[in-house]
Amino acid sequence: MKTIKIIMTTVLLMVLSLGLHAQSRMTEAQKEEAKAKYQAYREKLQLTDEQSTKVEAVNMAFFEGLAPLRTSDESRLSKYRQFKKLQADKDKQMKEVLDDRQFKLYREFQAEMKEDFRENRKQNNKGR
Repeated sequence: MKTIKIIMTTVLLMVLSLGLHAQSRMTEAQKEEAKAKYQAYREKLQLTDEQSTKVEAVNMAFFEGLAPLRTSDESRLSKYRQFKKLQADKDKQMKEVLDDRQFKLYREFQAEMKEDFRENRKQNNKGR
């Protein structure tokens, strides 16, 4: 159960970190929706105990790499490039851990979260 909570938290952080600064812009309803989507995603993946441990490690490494980006004074472009490299490294590691079906679901989930982020960003920009 602890592993599920850690993975849930990790994926929620991934959702929140997509824009590197959008975390404060998500409403509580959006956060709850992200948690619900993650739970459904988790059930679809059907990870073995070994895979869960490895996925947790991959996610933790990814978020440890994101932390310095949030506080960095570098340009947005530089941060974006670093983020994309971290994401590519994570994808490569996930491909090694997951089977083909699971990796396809993982990529679909990423695409959904990216689209959700874009929609939230559009809504936030309208309010300005």
